[in-house]
This record gives sequence, C-alpha cells and structure tokens, in this order.
Amino acid sequence: MRSYRWFLVVMLAVFLFATPSMASGISVIVNDSQVDFGDVPPQIVDNRTLVPLRATFEALGASLEWIGEEQKVIAFRGNNQIELVIGANRAFVNGNTVKLDVPAKIINGRTLVPLRFIGEALGDDVRWDGQKRAAIITSKAVFIEAPSSGEKDKLKDMTVHFIDVGQGDSIFVISPNGATMLIDTGTQTAGQKVVSYLKKAGITSIDKIVATHPHADHIGGMQAIFDNFEVKKVYDSGFPHTSQTYENFLITVDEKNIPFEIAHRGNKINLDPDLDIMILHPGTTMGDANNNSIVLKVTYGQVSYLFTGDAEKEAEEIMLEYVGNQLNSTVLKVGHHGSSTSTTKLFLDAVKPKVAVIQVGEGNSYGHPTNEVLNRLYNASVNVFRNDIHGTVVIATNGQTYSVKTEKQITQPVLPVQAPIAQPIINTDSVSVPSTQERLININTADYELLQKITGVGPAIAKNIIDYREKHGAFTSIEQIKRVSGIGDARFEAMKHQITVN
Repeated sequence: MRSYRWFLVVMLAVFLFATPSMASGISVIVNDSQVDFGDVPPQIVDNRTLVPLRATFEALGASLEWIGEEQKVIAFRGNNQIELVIGANRAFVNGNTVKLDVPAKIINGRTLVPLRFIGEALGDDVRWDGQKRAAIITSKAVFIEAPSSGEKDKLKDMTVHFIDVGQGDSIFVISPNGATMLIDTGTQTAGQKVVSYLKKAGITSIDKIVATHPHADHIGGMQAIFDNFEVKKVYDSGFPHTSQTYENFLITVDEKNIPFEIAHRGNKINLDPDLDIMILHPGTTMGDANNNSIVLKVTYGQVSYLFTGDAEKEAEEIMLEYVGNQLNSTVLKVGHHGSSTSTTKLFLDAVKPKVAVIQVGEGNSYGHPTNEVLNRLYNASVNVFRNDIHGTVVIATNGQTYSVKTEKQITQPVLPVQAPIAQPIINTDSVSVPSTQERLININTADYELLQKITGVGPAIAKNIIDYREKHGAFTSIEQIKRVSGIGDARFEAMKHQITVN
C-alpha cells in the first residue's frame, strides 16, 4: 500500500511540473505601471514565465505582425526586431539565432510568450522582485501620455498632442502652467477616443475649446467632450451652418451656459501668461466653412505652432496679405488633412516650418495627403509626421528646444518619392533630408545594410529578401516583395514609396 501511495505522489508531481500553471499573485510592472492582462494571467512553464503576447508587446511599445500560415510573430521597436514561431525552441533577434528555454505556446486558445526573453530582446532591463512577486521591466519605449492634473504645477514644458482620430482633427494643448486647450474633436465616433485619451491623463476640465469650423470631422466629437468634462470657454468660427451636428453643438453650449466667443483676426486667447496665442484668421466671414477656419499661432519663447484647421488657398492668401509677417512658425499643422487645396508654396514659404503634422486617416477615400502637398513639404526640407503612419504625435517644448514623440515606432528613416516621413527627433539641427538620388532603394541590387534603410526592414527581413533573390531571381515588380517571409500588406504599404526594381 505504501509503495502505491508513493507512486501516486510521484505521478502527481510529474503532472504538476509538466503542466502549465497560473502564476498566481505574480504581476508584471513596466515603467512603474502594472500590465493588465485581463482574463489571461501569466503562466509558469518549466520555471519560466509566459505572458499573453499582444498585451505584453503593447505594454513594451512594440509593433506586432502575425503571420497566421506560418504561426509566426514579428515584433519590432526602434532598431530591434524579434521573430518567434509558436512552439519553436529558437527565435531570431535582429537576424541572430537565440535559443529559448521555453518556446512561445498556445494555451487555452491564447498565445503566450516568454517574458524575460521578449523584454531583453527589445533592449529593456528585466529583473525579478521576490518581495513583490513581480517582474520589473524598465522599458526604453516612447510612451505618450499627457500629465495628470496632479502634476500640472510641476510642468515647465508645453505639450501639444495631435491625437490620432482617423480622418479628422483633434489637438490638445497643455500649457507650461497646466492650463488646457482642445482644438477640434474629430468625428462623432472619434469623440469617445478623445475622451478616453484625456481621462487616462487625469484631465477633468478643459479651459478653452476651439471649434475651427462646423464640419463634422472637426466638431463631431464635441458632445462627448461636453458630456464628460467641465468646459470653461468655447471659441467658434462664426460661420453659419445648418447641419444637425453644429446645431447640437450650439444648443449644448447654450444649455450649459458656457462662455462663447466668435474668433476674430487680431484677438488673443488668454490661456497662460507664458504663451502668446494669436488669432490670425478669419478677419471677415468667408464664402465657405473651410476658408473660414480659425487659424491660431501659439508661441512659447522661441518655439511656435501654427494651427490651420481646414484653411485653403483663399484663406492662405488673405493671411499672407494681412498677417504675412506673423506666419513664420516652428511647427505647422498642415491645412485640410494635406489636401491639394491647401498649403500653397507661397504660404509654406512664409511659414518656414521645421516640422509638419498631417492629421489624416489611414486609407481615407479622399486621397489625403496628396502627393502635391507632400512634395511641397519635401522640397522645403520639412520633417513630416502623420497620424495614419505615426499614430498620435506629441511635440513638447521648453520655449527654446523641442522634441517629437510618436505613438507608433518607425524603425528606419523613410525615403518616399513624395516626402520624408520623419522619425521622432530631439535636435532638429541633426535631421537631414535625403537628396533626390537617394529617395528610392532598388530591392534587386541593395545589399544587407542598404535594405535596412527601408521602413520595417530589420536584419532578419533584409536577410529574407536576399535569400528570396538568390532562390527566385530578381523581383519584376515591387509588389512581389510581399512574397518574402515577414512582409505583409501593412508593411508593404509603409515601404512601397521607398523601393524600386529598376
């Protein structure tokens, strides 16, 4: 009987050690914030911690691509790239083979990956805190987050958040003393995203709201803002419009008794004594809503931002005539989502921006931004950031220098035919613009190093491209590069303007 009992104990032990177990009470903390894994907790397998794939990569600020037919995960952040195949005991980090103690697994229908390997492969510091029973990760990823209301009194910088609301505009300004201004709110469906973005940052009230003009892609989300925040003052373009969206906007302002002012050229918005916020347009009512857009110039020390709404050529010509000497700005919010109706060469020559942000939705039906505008920006040596490519863009300044942070990590400098799509930058003097001859990379002749200058191509994919060429011969069209392992439709869209086969 005793031997039988020992047999049962041994078999139970084997079962327990061979079966994944929930890491009860174990947490993962990234940059002082605990990761929320929802209903899928970490698992312990062979004394290694496996964690849910998507939540982990998102917490570490990495972009993710899933290749279903190969059961392969490709993740990249900055210059680091990871390739994992589910169930494989080897992975690739920047093209180099790494042996895994425990492979990625599918457990209860969810994909889990080895935590320490992922963190260290991305260049982060990973350590175990036994007292807290927590994996502590110090990540080098760029995280975009407006400061909480409790931190406002500590601020010295002004931060401007170009929130990714798809095909629409929404810009949130936090002044050096913590005062807030929201310029437009995107469409009705985007309104809740803006609300979530602000609430996550601890925002409870908004000092100023600017409705640049009454189109739905700029004021559609206003009702969500009014429902969730105390709004202290509203500025409107004054252009008459009969849409239900605009009528609801005005009704809510009236019902909530919010102070309301029609913007007029030459007036200022008093938000913070350290800022100069000048209304440059409109002066008189224009013939259409776009050209009647409110245009603001916000200046903090030596750094300035020009917010143009959907102002088009007619409005730009009037500004050149009346306030031409005030247009010069460090940062330009490109007018009308990069439409060819805006950002004329004369206007761009007067603004002389170092950085431009285009608020535009991915795959929009309008063809925004147009090649015409992108070429103008390119020829003016402007560093271009786009919501459809970079996600939310945050540009902070202390009044002397400025920095740019983006939600999505662009792994390599982009060299498209139309215009440069910029990397996050700290010192603008160090940013160079490629010459015309450098714009296209020939994927049939480029070597291992040159291939890595293409967006989304790290060491592993560069090797895959070369291996494909050696096996199948030269590419006859740029679309054929999608046959290379690791290059799907999304990655091809990001690189197609950089490459050629001739």
